[in-house]
Amino acid sequence: MTEAFVLIVCESGKEDSLISNLRHISSVSNAFGTFGVYDLIVKLDSADHHNIQNTISDEIRPIPFVRSTLTLLVEDKGGFVKVHESEQKILDEHLAQAYITIHCPKSQKEDIMDSLKSIATVTEAYAIIGNYEIICKIAAPTYNDISDIISNKIRKISGIQSTITSNIINNQGFEM
Repeated sequence: MTEAFVLIVCESGKEDSLISNLRHISSVSNAFGTFGVYDLIVKLDSADHHNIQNTISDEIRPIPFVRSTLTLLVEDKGGFVKVHESEQKILDEHLAQAYITIHCPKSQKEDIMDSLKSIATVTEAYAIIGNYEIICKIAAPTYNDISDIISNKIRKISGIQSTITSNIINNQGFEM
């Protein structure tokens, strides 16, 4: 199984329409509206890299209101997920959540992943190939708490050079 995250910028106000279109693409396992640099974060699960590439070029990019995409392939050694599907549904309804892309030296990726795993509010993390080295998802009671976690825990991890936060918009998206 090959996984990838696609960060999407779309025309303003078209996020719900884009999410509706993404529901019909078989390799899309989840899609979330976000506020931040990107408008949506989409996770793809497919048999191989070729299928991921085809999904992006043949099914996602042709959607009329997609302005740009950034693809982050999950490395084969992957990452970790701390919550089960039923727990995630509760998090989706009751807590603020965000994806954080992390830039760091490739040689420190494993140590940083271990440090992320020890932070209780980090619900999943993946080593990725692309413009960043790691993407993780966090959950907290409020967006202010997310900001505190990023500032006081994640950015303090040795080796992290920069982060980009994409706060998930509750009730704008889906998980399969």
